[in-house]
Amino acid sequence: MTAHWQMTAIGHIQSPYREGFGIPRQSGIVPAATGILVPTTDWQDPIAWQGIEAFSHLWLVWIFHTKRRMLAGNSKTVRPPRLGGNERVGVFASRAPIRPNPIGLSVVRLIDVQQENGGIRLHLGGLDLLDGTPILDVKPHVPYADCPADSRGGWASEPPQQLSVVWGAAKPWLQELSSERVALIEQTLAQDPRPSFHDDPERVYGLRIEEIDVRFVVRGQQVEIREIVPMEPGEPE
Repeated sequence: MTAHWQMTAIGHIQSPYREGFGIPRQSGIVPAATGILVPTTDWQDPIAWQGIEAFSHLWLVWIFHTKRRMLAGNSKTVRPPRLGGNERVGVFASRAPIRPNPIGLSVVRLIDVQQENGGIRLHLGGLDLLDGTPILDVKPHVPYADCPADSRGGWASEPPQQLSVVWGAAKPWLQELSSERVALIEQTLAQDPRPSFHDDPERVYGLRIEEIDVRFVVRGQQVEIREIVPMEPGEPE
């Protein structure tokens, strides 16, 4: 008999990423992607988090909570963007978001633990999560167990090549944006958020980060930021 378990979120993420497009494909590769884990009422008690500040990194177990693609029918393979979107590998040999169950796993940097009005807020870095993502569990990252010396990365053994980022017509915005926001934009775009099969140097893309829309084009190994468009909170994407 198959057991069915009821899972409930222990918190939610406040993230700068407000849409799926542009979210880093792995946690940790955009250090400037910072956010906050806000526990639910049942888990606001500081006792539940006692001692967590001793760890530099945490594992987050989370749920894909928005509409997404699932494995169809008897499909057991996916096309990872890292392999160009054409080569197939087994779903369990990939971290692609198309999975049998909508469960994600990320290792993030713990920046700070703050107590506010008797509750807890965890400030995190290196996020690869959409704003509002439900968190099922948090576990400390333990280097001696989680980073084995003989670990092999298969077809993902090396970090992806990064693009260079230049500020074109949007350069005046460098005087308006904070250094933290500039770093977030540049680090995110350097990962090349486009689908792997896109290669149109004239196509203008839009990346939603908090309350701004970053318009850019990609030519070869360079991203050019064309425009920064402010958006009102809650404005449709």
